[in-house]
Amino acid sequence: MKKLLLLLLIIPMISFSQTVKSLKSYEINFYGNEFKLPSSENYDKTKSSNFLTVGKIISSCPKKGCWVKIITNSEEMFVTFKDYLFFVPKKGISGKNIVVSGKIKTDTISVSQLKHYAYDAEESEDFISKIKHPKITKSIVAEGLAIID
Repeated sequence: MKKLLLLLLIIPMISFSQTVKSLKSYEINFYGNEFKLPSSENYDKTKSSNFLTVGKIISSCPKKGCWVKIITNSEEMFVTFKDYLFFVPKKGISGKNIVVSGKIKTDTISVSQLKHYAYDAEESEDFISKIKHPKITKSIVAEGLAIID
């Protein structure tokens, strides 16, 4: 009985993709908190404390799907997920369009964290050993995102 109750409490916390068909026949998969897309007639940016960022996916974490790299306005950004509440597919999303709802920040990624991300991305030991300096980058902590096919 305790196990069943525990499952009933945990399962709603796990985020699964929600597929929606848009008006233009694109398939949209939401992960994390669902939000209104910018093209929506009722979209009101003032009601959200998050910014929406639109871009194209470069890569995702091949181990767990716990991050994505995107390019937006010719700038590469690293997207992580708030409190690891959701994950994205590990494969098959490179090159797809993405809309991210989250907070943009500029921060310094430590050498150990850069090495961890390189390890997750299955980079070679030689590549990882050459990481010697922290990197200043823009990143997004996403509360939700939409991958558009």
